[in-house]
Amino acid sequence: MEQRRKPIGIGTLALLVLAMGFAFNFQWGNEQFQFSHYLFDYFNWPIYSNGQQGIHLTFVAAIVFWAATVIIARKFHMNYGAKLAYRIGSFMLIFSALIFPYTG
Repeated sequence: MEQRRKPIGIGTLALLVLAMGFAFNFQWGNEQFQFSHYLFDYFNWPIYSNGQQGIHLTFVAAIVFWAATVIIARKFHMNYGAKLAYRIGSFMLIFSALIFPYTG
């Protein structure tokens, strides 16, 4: 019996959205550049809810990526990589929901 591969499609896009979510808060290079901090500084938004401490708002903003990953992967589950993206995205969404109240 011949085994067929899953097609590359919109569900595969969930992997890209997942990677973008990780890259959003990842520190890059020796300068520890974070795109989320750069973006928040550019729009003159606070990074923390209470000056230099409190809830890390860029972490909260990354929830958008996790939710989008879960929605895309669930809707297009027959595409390549959608199941993996769904599992990791769900974990990150649950992790963010559990940790978010205690980051203050």
